Amino acid sequence: MQVERLTRRAAIRAFLERDRWLTAYALGDLDDHLWPESEFYGALQDGVLESVLLLYRGLEPTVLTAFGTAEGLRALLAGVVLPVEVYYLWLPEHAAILAEHYELPADAHEEWRMVLSRARFDPPPLSCVQPVAPHHARELAALYRYAAAPGEEVVAFSPAQIARGKFFGVWREGQLVATAGTHVWSPQEGVVAIGNVFTHPAYRGRGYGTQCTAAVARAAFDAGIETVVLNVRCDNSPALHVYEKLGFQRYALFLEGPALKRGR
Repeated sequence: MQVERLTRRAAIRAFLERDRWLTAYALGDLDDHLWPESEFYGALQDGVLESVLLLYRGLEPTVLTAFGTAEGLRALLAGVVLPVEVYYLWLPEHAAILAEHYELPADAHEEWRMVLSRARFDPPPLSCVQPVAPHHARELAALYRYAAAPGEEVVAFSPAQIARGKFFGVWREGQLVATAGTHVWSPQEGVVAIGNVFTHPAYRGRGYGTQCTAAVARAAFDAGIETVVLNVRCDNSPALHVYEKLGFQRYALFLEGPALKRGR
């Protein structure tokens, strides 16, 4: 099986569009703004693209994800120069292949890929929500620092995501107390991946996170974007309930988390 760097976005797009819900993040990285930070590699059998691997270098650590046949993924991981440290987004059925190259933590968590169609979207009133602009980056970072506390999910955030996407928040007494934004915002590719959803612990239970998430989804549909997804931990029952109430449906399982290369 031949492994090569892929440089033709049309060919990558044709492969990924076989299942847009599953490959939404990778599709978004074909966007003009994210393409320079994205490295796509393909495994070809007799000239036919069997599998695709993506290294997205716009975040630290590099994000690693891949789709296709087990044989193709094994060839890609063996034939591509891989980073020492990655944040992987990987299908559970191919975990053993990834584990040949990376030390996966024993407590690696599973996440649901949830998807939202316009027809199922059922937002609450959004009276509390306001847009978050790039000049609010420090306030966002301050809010996300609470996610570093024990028992909280660390938020992968870069200030550049504000300018490239859509973020909404709730302020109380001049303080940003809840927010939701996007990992991917691409009208060009017709894809939005919602993320960076967080509410200050002192302000939970008031529906702020629900409203912020709904505001992002509404902005996506208003922009004509039909592929709207998010990832949420399988053991996060409150979040699952919130997202399902908004109309999201569970679609596929992923493994997600940091990992170090074997033999580094």
